[in-house]
Amino acid sequence: MWSDLGEHGDAEAVQHHLLRWVDDACKEQVNAGNYDTSVALADLFEKFHQTFVTGERNTERGEAIDITSVLPGTLSNQIASKLLFQRLIDELVDQDALLYVYDKQRVRSRVAEVARYFALLRQRFADESDFEKSPSLTKMVKMDIQSRKKPKWGKEGIELGDEIRNTISKIRTAEPAQELGAVTDWNEWQDATRDSLRLLYKLCKRLEMKGLAAFQGRALDRLFRQSVTREYDDLGHVVTASTGGGKTEAFLFPILAYTLTTNHPNVRLGGVDAVLGYPRKDLCNNQFQRIVEYLYELEAIIDEEDDIPFDTLPITVALQHGDAENAEIDCPVDGCDGRMPTDDLVCEQDPAHTVDFGRTEKGATADIIVVTPDTLHRRLMDHRGQSQFWNQDSPPKFVVLDEVHVYTSQYGMHVANVMRRFRAAMNEIDSDQKPCFVASSATISNAEPFTKKIFGVPDAKEISPADNEIKEIGWEYLVFIKATDPRQVQVPQGEAKYLPRDQWQEDDFEETNVTNLSSMIQVAFGMYHTVLKKNPQNGPLKNKILGFVDSIDSVKRLGDYIQDAESGRGVEGQELFTLRAPDAFLRDEGEPGTNPDCPKQKFRTNAADHERAVCEPLPPNKHLNPCPVYEAGECWWTMTDPLDLEPMDVYLHKSGRTETPDGRPAYDDDWDLMVTTSALEVGFDHPGIIGTFQYRAPMNIPGFVQRKGRGGREPDDQPISVVVLGSRPEDAFYFHHENLLSDPDDRYLRINLDEQNEFVRIEHMVSAVFDYLNLTAPDAADEVYRRLDIKKLDEKLTREHDEIDSWLRRAFPTAEDELREDVLENIQGYVNRTQAPITPSGIGRDMQSFWEAARMPRGTRQADLESSLDDLKFRRRLFEELADEDSGLNIQTDE
Repeated sequence: MWSDLGEHGDAEAVQHHLLRWVDDACKEQVNAGNYDTSVALADLFEKFHQTFVTGERNTERGEAIDITSVLPGTLSNQIASKLLFQRLIDELVDQDALLYVYDKQRVRSRVAEVARYFALLRQRFADESDFEKSPSLTKMVKMDIQSRKKPKWGKEGIELGDEIRNTISKIRTAEPAQELGAVTDWNEWQDATRDSLRLLYKLCKRLEMKGLAAFQGRALDRLFRQSVTREYDDLGHVVTASTGGGKTEAFLFPILAYTLTTNHPNVRLGGVDAVLGYPRKDLCNNQFQRIVEYLYELEAIIDEEDDIPFDTLPITVALQHGDAENAEIDCPVDGCDGRMPTDDLVCEQDPAHTVDFGRTEKGATADIIVVTPDTLHRRLMDHRGQSQFWNQDSPPKFVVLDEVHVYTSQYGMHVANVMRRFRAAMNEIDSDQKPCFVASSATISNAEPFTKKIFGVPDAKEISPADNEIKEIGWEYLVFIKATDPRQVQVPQGEAKYLPRDQWQEDDFEETNVTNLSSMIQVAFGMYHTVLKKNPQNGPLKNKILGFVDSIDSVKRLGDYIQDAESGRGVEGQELFTLRAPDAFLRDEGEPGTNPDCPKQKFRTNAADHERAVCEPLPPNKHLNPCPVYEAGECWWTMTDPLDLEPMDVYLHKSGRTETPDGRPAYDDDWDLMVTTSALEVGFDHPGIIGTFQYRAPMNIPGFVQRKGRGGREPDDQPISVVVLGSRPEDAFYFHHENLLSDPDDRYLRINLDEQNEFVRIEHMVSAVFDYLNLTAPDAADEVYRRLDIKKLDEKLTREHDEIDSWLRRAFPTAEDELREDVLENIQGYVNRTQAPITPSGIGRDMQSFWEAARMPRGTRQADLESSLDDLKFRRRLFEELADEDSGLNIQTDE
């Protein structure tokens, strides 16, 4: 029966239903305050029999499964289904997804067992401390289970070849986009688009992406046709799908196709084709690596196949942010696990592996530029932006903002105004070329109005999977822990732990503070050592935990404390997790063991010959063989995997750097638990992450949804997210309304944006004046922006006042006339003030204006700066002397 069920492909599906039923039952008990959860096998079998044999119940998820075809005619269905049910349960126990509790008539899910440890958590200090006298760290625990859904692709999606043929057919009757029509004739343009789409098809086939999700097909058709034809509707576009649902490919594939078209031998249109904006440097690096991998495969296709119209890969990509030349990416060569520093893009493991189509030097131009909005803000004003964007045949065609839910509050207002300035600059270069603005996010419910605001476009259209294009691929667990209130406690030492409190002497106890951070520390290493890890035959080991806090200072403190607990640095050489080890069946008889409280002898002497201890096959039965250590939560019974019995390696990630708490070298993938901030909230897709934790209430709900989405990227993963909530009012609110984090409705995924905020807009209007100079008079702009040539700026402001006012009007069409006039008037006033002499009239030495004294001349060296410093010191002494002479001058010598 078991073999037949496997051949039909139903064994795993039925097991999933059984596990989910147990999980749901345990969740109800945990949330009712009963942490000693269990589900009777008799009740579970009845549900199984009625669902899969008699058909009296629906499966509630997915299509109904009929297993009666595997039941032999020689047995009644009742007996056959019992035998099969027992085999299914035993398989789940062998997988450590379920465990028998107390006897073999009841089961508990692995996650419910871990939640029990969290509910009974105590603060342990060292081997000498008694767990019964250790302070409790947890008030309450809640548990939730949420379905994981992904777009259907592959065989369940759409056939890529059909989609491409459909797009080619539509393009055949359309007119070319303005920039394409200006450099090629009709037949050449048609050939270029067709060849580009076919090469994209070969890329997908090489990557074994034979089918796309339906929404990806719609995005490819809509965005590519809008880019290469005159079917332009002045819409912004926003791609939305679940985390890991293929949003990047939805906008990147049409960009690759457009870039191949503009670089086709029939076209050869110069300039930047796409600007991909990402909110953080880490995410820029991650996406740069993804594009490099795609381009490397395209290069291989061009080299290997003869029917390709390109001699070499025609596409280049540039990474642009402040640390672009100091990053690293994985080597794209298949089978090579080396790293490539971005300063030269040569593999450290094999120097023969190089990427010659990548750029990272500041201001480098390329077909595709990966950039942060802050860097783009500077490029609009500085000389590097000239060579990068504007000294080209045409302005960028695509402007993409990925993870747009991050662009909220003041940062969102800043980015929205950068977009308006960039759009004005593109229009100045070529007003006939129509750009494509694309946003993307997994956690935004007001996608269209937000996209309209962030780009300043008349309207926006969402591209997302329809309900019938999504399937459930499993579920995820969430555990919410309410920590106890901070307090000071007395912990007895030595013999005092056996005495009543009123008999303790002054030296018999130590005082310690119990804080919310104490709870997080114990939860963090308890989570790593007890959750289910997976070691699949094919694929990466699932054993990593990613932890989030909301301040850089907390990253360091929490990482240090967890490392202390793991290594024993702070507790006299004792690794704290070993105080919870189930020694009775983990240790050989002759070994001393590490859990000082485990009643080893009791459980070993009663064991059968084939067992090491009575508690080995299932946890101690509180009625037949009670164990106070297990019942108190101080025996982590699931800590049986070899990975669980070794100290974990703790890494920290902050400010774009990865490091260790104790200064050891931080090797790329040697971490078990990584503590970070929002820096890794998006775009960090490590396949080995099986769980995440959040310390205290998150800053916002969309951000938390992104954080928990970092774990369990594979369809058969069942990731766990643990949230430790402290004593602040917002922590209490989220604990009592945990559904806002586990399953928020659309109201809480709305991103607000005041793109016309007057204070932010004024700053960007000032910046836009320098944009104007950079595009219309680059030589003068360089003198003003880099060398602070105020005289030249004054000349431009005076002579070209009307042109600058018109520029501001085009960049910020909704701004009031009075606001523009105030900005220009204040800039002029500042310019006038900086031209005043720095030395009061009548005081010795040559007169010099403020701006001339402040700027550094060309070729300034360190010696020149020291000379300038000496000059400033001379002036200060002169002022002090004048003040001492009681000259009547009211001089502040510090100034």
